[in-house]
Amino acid sequence: MIEQRKFVLNSWAKDFAEIIFPTINERWFSVLYGDNPPSRPNSPANAIIVALILNLTDDELLASILCDVRFQYALHTTSFKSKPFSDRTFRRFRERLYLYNLETGRDLLHEEMEAMANVFVKYFDIGPSVKRMDSIMVLSSCKKCPD
Repeated sequence: MIEQRKFVLNSWAKDFAEIIFPTINERWFSVLYGDNPPSRPNSPANAIIVALILNLTDDELLASILCDVRFQYALHTTSFKSKPFSDRTFRRFRERLYLYNLETGRDLLHEEMEAMANVFVKYFDIGPSVKRMDSIMVLSSCKKCPD
C-alpha cells in the first residue's frame, strides 16, 4: 500500500487532484440536476469534468476509474464505498449539457474551461509567446515549401 501511494503521488494524478479538481465550480452544473431528495444522488460534476478533461473514450474512462487508483485519486473517489460512475454517466452528463445549451444558449462546459484557463496556463507552463500549431497549419505551410 505504501508503494502504491508513492507511485500515485509521483504521477499526474496528484496534480489533477490538487490543482485541477479544486478549481472546478461544481455549483455551475447544479442547473443540470433536479432537487428531488428521494432520487439517487448525481455523480459529482467536478469528478465528471476532470474525467472528461482526460479525453478518453467512455469505456476507457470507466475502466480506468474502476481499476486504476491514480484515476480514483485524481477524481477524489478513493474513499467512496461504491464508485459514483456507471457506463452511462458520461453520456448522460454530455446529454444534459447539450440540452441545457439548446434551452439557454449557454455552454456550461465551455464556460468552465474558460474560467479554468489561467489554471491550465500555469499548470502546463504555457507562456504568452507560445503559438498553437495544428495539422492544418503544418499542411498549409508545407504547400509553401520548395519541392
